[in-house]
Amino acid sequence: MPALPAFLVRHKGLKILSLFLAVTLWFAVGGEERTEVTLSVPLELTNLSSDLVVTSEIPSALQVRIMGPRGLIRSLAQGRLVHTLDLAGFKAGRHSFPLGPHAFSLPRGVVVSRVQPNPLVLTLATTLTRTLPVKPVVSGAPPEGYELKELVVTPAHVTVQGPASELDKLTFIPTLPIILNNLSSSTTLASDLDFKSLHLTLKTPAPIMARITIAPKTMKKTFSGLAVTPSPQNARLQPAKVAVTLEGPWPLFKEFKPEALKISVDTKNLKPGHHRLPVQVTLSSNLTLIKIDPPTLTAVIGKPRN
Repeated sequence: MPALPAFLVRHKGLKILSLFLAVTLWFAVGGEERTEVTLSVPLELTNLSSDLVVTSEIPSALQVRIMGPRGLIRSLAQGRLVHTLDLAGFKAGRHSFPLGPHAFSLPRGVVVSRVQPNPLVLTLATTLTRTLPVKPVVSGAPPEGYELKELVVTPAHVTVQGPASELDKLTFIPTLPIILNNLSSSTTLASDLDFKSLHLTLKTPAPIMARITIAPKTMKKTFSGLAVTPSPQNARLQPAKVAVTLEGPWPLFKEFKPEALKISVDTKNLKPGHHRLPVQVTLSSNLTLIKIDPPTLTAVIGKPRN
């Protein structure tokens, strides 16, 4: 019987031990109960050219169905698997990426049975850069008696980047709705741009601020049947009552009482007889007198009794 080569008999004990451990491990893994689970594997896109943008829907994660020994499956489920898709060198257009079993780096003994979505379809579009005005969008209205006088958004213009097919149709960028409900005084609020479903990004991110000017509404109100007082001499007035129209901010009218008006005619030093006198109105609040109807009346002063 020929002798065995020297390399087979050298360290024979270690070789036998290694063979024993390998066989034991094989039986341990091969004999372990197998299981099947679906993993949610995050998707990362890398090396996309700066003049391209993805306009198709991108799944946040791939649903990967795997089968293998329970221990390995448990380790994979507890780890952080990520599938990276390298887009270097791709041009604008529609691209399909098959996701077969060999697309994922998995331990030996674990197989992929299903991937969703598969294939992964991405549409790449050439980007443009444009500077567009920002248009504020409001929602609701101030409380009763108040109104929006001015709304100024800063910055007034923004530079955005996105697909040419989308940017060509835009004349402005709207903000998210700015809520005016319950605003009874001027304020400044933080807002944001509403890109809706467009694939746009700010070239230089900046906070969007809305300076809102709220003021009381200016209103006019007429008070009728108000008595006129002759002073200092007593007189019979024709007519004895007038209507007064006032103008001012709504909150003042809310609390205003017409009894606060002092309406009179000046009968000082007048002799007995008929006199045509202007009606005078004294205001105690910050209201403006618009009209007195009638503006003059007749005061009849009788002869003094002996």
